[in-house]
Amino acid sequence: MLITGLTSETGFDLARGFADHGARLIIQSPEDSPEMTELAAVLAENSAAMKLFNDPLASDDQALKLVQTAVQEFGGLDIVINLVSVPAADVARLETMEDVEGLVSDALRIPLRLTESAANRMRLVWVEGSILNIVRMPDAGGGRAAMLADVLRAALQDLTRAMATTWSEQGIRINAVAPPSSVGALSGQRAASDADLSAFALQLASRKSRSVSGYVLDAEGAAQRWG
Repeated sequence: MLITGLTSETGFDLARGFADHGARLIIQSPEDSPEMTELAAVLAENSAAMKLFNDPLASDDQALKLVQTAVQEFGGLDIVINLVSVPAADVARLETMEDVEGLVSDALRIPLRLTESAANRMRLVWVEGSILNIVRMPDAGGGRAAMLADVLRAALQDLTRAMATTWSEQGIRINAVAPPSSVGALSGQRAASDADLSAFALQLASRKSRSVSGYVLDAEGAAQRWG
């Protein structure tokens, strides 16, 4: 499986969950730090095999190259999880609706390319795989963050449903986890913990979720959606 966007603060529990189940992991991390190196060593000890890449993912070509590398390393892909974190500093700089739409486009562009590339590879070798895009951002308590959360959720929902429909005949499932909406945030909804996301991702990759595709779930409580 391929996991992108892993950092020392986000996604380790998720990767560890699959490692503990004997998965062969390709990890891409934008973080090149002693902490990340230590966490990678833990994953390597528990997984069937593990490769860590610190190459950036800033362009379509880099996304395509990473998928190709993952396929070459382990002969194919069954599961892809893309972790996307919207920095608080980017949210703080928002001023207009055009800024919001631009940030949403930037946040989802690389996950979209990774999804398309991975799905195409799965199709070529007749793999009925699972792709999950997890988008996280600062709590949308109001103002810029709330507006961004609503636009981001709507865009992610449209893209996920469209891609799921496109690849459904090949048995490739595409789902997503979105940040809470502005309404959800005002009612006290918060993003799920890494442990909850790990449980949900493992459940989604299992055989009992083979019919689940095209869903965009709230981050909070995602692990209990099909419990």
